[in-house]
Amino acid sequence: MPTLIMIILACLTAFAFRHLRWGQHLFAIGGNENAAVLTGIPVARIKVSVYMFSALMAGIAGVLEVGWLGGVTTNLGQAMELTVIAAAVIGGANLAGGGGTAFGAVVGALLIEVIRNSLILLGISTFWQGTFVGSFIVIAVAFDRFRQKKV
Repeated sequence: MPTLIMIILACLTAFAFRHLRWGQHLFAIGGNENAAVLTGIPVARIKVSVYMFSALMAGIAGVLEVGWLGGVTTNLGQAMELTVIAAAVIGGANLAGGGGTAFGAVVGALLIEVIRNSLILLGISTFWQGTFVGSFIVIAVAFDRFRQKKV
């Protein structure tokens, strides 16, 4: 059930990013905030709405985690920043801003988990997982930069 809920939320987010004015404004701000201000986009309001959207998604994820674990731990998501950034970058998000998709982030997260599970099955220490994830970030960023120079 949690997987189904997350798939539905990813589809709704992808729809919002691609087809709603809010999503277009969001990518415009990510691409060039000064240009977005000059075109009349309410940048401050969009930023606040993004923080609210992020808090809503974090709350839903927290409720799903509580349902899965049966309890609450305040530091459960601590030190997952690298994993989240890796999922977005591997999924095709541009670190310079203004690009990326919800589907790409989901694919990136799935790839990260496949890599982590493969490392565990191979008997590689969990302390080395961060190194592998970091190397995939470097490879993805290098590929993104190479792709941008070709265009």
